[in-house]
Amino acid sequence: MKFSPRSLTTWLLILPAALICSIGLQSCGNKPKIDSSRTFYYNEPDGLSTLDPATTSYKAAIWAGSQIYNGLVELDSSMNFVPCLASSWDTDSTGTEWTFHLRTDIQFQENECFGAQKTRKFTARDVQFSFERICDARTKSTGLWVFRKRLEGAEEFYTSTADNKPFAGIRGITVLNDSTVRLRLTTPFAPLLSLLSMPYCWIIPHEAIEYYKADYYKHPVGTGAFTFTEWKPDMALTLTRNPLYFKHDAHGKQLPYLDAVSISFIRNTKSEFLEFEKGTLDFIGSIDPSFVEKVLMPNGKLTSAFSSYKLLQTSAHSVEYYGILLDSTLTAAKSMPLYRSKLLRQALNYAIDRDKIIQFVLKGKGIPATNGVLPPSMPGFSPETKGYNYNPEKARELLSQAGFPNGKGLPTLTLQLGANERTASVAEAVQQQWKAIGVNLELRQVDFPQHLDMVRSGKLALWRTSWIGDYPDPENFLALFYSQNNSPKGPNTTHLNSKALDSLYEQALSPRLSPAQRYALYNAMERSVIDSAPWIFLYYNIQQRIARPSVIGLRPEGIDRLILEAVDKK
Repeated sequence: MKFSPRSLTTWLLILPAALICSIGLQSCGNKPKIDSSRTFYYNEPDGLSTLDPATTSYKAAIWAGSQIYNGLVELDSSMNFVPCLASSWDTDSTGTEWTFHLRTDIQFQENECFGAQKTRKFTARDVQFSFERICDARTKSTGLWVFRKRLEGAEEFYTSTADNKPFAGIRGITVLNDSTVRLRLTTPFAPLLSLLSMPYCWIIPHEAIEYYKADYYKHPVGTGAFTFTEWKPDMALTLTRNPLYFKHDAHGKQLPYLDAVSISFIRNTKSEFLEFEKGTLDFIGSIDPSFVEKVLMPNGKLTSAFSSYKLLQTSAHSVEYYGILLDSTLTAAKSMPLYRSKLLRQALNYAIDRDKIIQFVLKGKGIPATNGVLPPSMPGFSPETKGYNYNPEKARELLSQAGFPNGKGLPTLTLQLGANERTASVAEAVQQQWKAIGVNLELRQVDFPQHLDMVRSGKLALWRTSWIGDYPDPENFLALFYSQNNSPKGPNTTHLNSKALDSLYEQALSPRLSPAQRYALYNAMERSVIDSAPWIFLYYNIQQRIARPSVIGLRPEGIDRLILEAVDKK
């Protein structure tokens, strides 16, 4: 069935992340029998409130939704973008027009929303519908930012829908035919594929919105490897194998291998671990601190009791740091001499023994941030980019050059952090290490929401925070140092202002460059940031997951996703 953008009004319904009702939710047809030996069991301690891509902004929803939906593109195991619903794509000479050629052999999962036919083929109109729905004010999507300032006409579309005025769709989306869709951007943006791989850009059929209306969030329909079957809120969510799935393995066997996925909602992580230990769960996404020593040795390897299990450990797409406000027009910056002395900022970086903090405070769950801004698992990371190692003699030398020999004349610095036990323990270690070179540090903790508000509004001279990548592209990290992104309107909370950095950032946005060329520009930005030292670099986070010996094909994921289409059990 084809449809016109003009008729979107008749289909578009407000879909808030409503509270889950107290009864079990089940898809059409009889509930299939589930073979436990062919079912993958995992737990979501944070619970689940939506299976709608428009409001999928947290891990539990992303993990469950990843089994149900697909996007135009996806990331392979090497973090390279590969075709998914789109078979190929190209850009014009300006870098603002992207044309996606779609597969013509894909069907949506069987669902009663399609009537007697049970399913239909995916087409370019579904891309248009899904993207316009994200931009419609009435959807209240948390992913509006993906398209609002980038897709031509998205801002006007959003405003019109907010005011309930007539609209004819987003002019930056053009359906050329059933298998071709064109996107026009306001300015070149090379990481567009990264955005399109996000959950907000998963594709859904308009029939599901028409049929389920405001209840769509608990009746998802996509093209993914598993089909929604049953949801017993706060108890379990069951997904079953999609027999129409379009992917095959290297040997031509249709995916997925598993018959089902069963997700429980045990909120207590201690209880979750005990269930895993008993064998009722195949996998846990993190190890409760109470059991870390039982599972892992100090060197990070599995203990003898768990030696047959599979530790899935990798650098996460996140970095922990202390930010420094460099904007001399803001009162907070003037409360300490950090903003005016690069040498002082560099000295503080050299004075931190990151290895010792990771070993004794973090118990191995971290990687020293000695290579700059990008975590090791991030595309574009370069081991040739050298940051700050532990060198107390160098720290003392720079401190003296800054005019504070052995800390003399330097006022006590104040570091604010959120009320978190782990970050407080790290800060106490830093406090002692800085004291060793003559720098006194006072720690102040406040509730995290208040802390974050103070950071964004420029009310702090020195603070602790972290950056977790929204998508796997260096741009998402280096945007933190682009002057046009100064907070509170953007993520540049340090207010670093450099024309040279801005130029490198803008050059790297061109989609006409190869990945290697873009990464070279971002690495040059990193070196400049390291020299300016707007951050006190701490560590890159490590993800630690563990699976039972029977699980096959599950791999560590730096971007914190869970892909089960090629996972099996023996």
